[in-house]
Amino acid sequence: MDAENAGRGRYRPCAGDEGLCPHDALPGLDRCAHCLGGERPTCASGCGRGVVAPGLRCIVCSKPPAAVEMGDCPGYGGRTCGRAVQTEGLCARCKIEAEKERAAAEAQWTAARDAAVAAAQAAEPTPAPS
Repeated sequence: MDAENAGRGRYRPCAGDEGLCPHDALPGLDRCAHCLGGERPTCASGCGRGVVAPGLRCIVCSKPPAAVEMGDCPGYGGRTCGRAVQTEGLCARCKIEAEKERAAAEAQWTAARDAAVAAAQAAEPTPAPS
């Protein structure tokens, strides 16, 4: 339903820019509004996101508002919590801790990747001068 509201899946890809345009063509045409020299239509809700055709709502605006989850937070990192659940099964404090841990893990992975790339580049033989 969300894709239908946003117009995704119902329209052909734009043929503009030699077939490299990332937008969908306007209904009944083979090019998007941008490639035809106009402005891209925006969400009918007024959020400013682009849609395929005028009068449509974007996927974000077409979603129903999130329901508040009821219950107690189970805690995070081996600590029990008991606060009210706010998002994704956790309270705000536990959610922030989970996001901090995820960011630290991503930073550690990025550092390990960069070190591996540097080691591989250092191990490559240098070409002999001609």
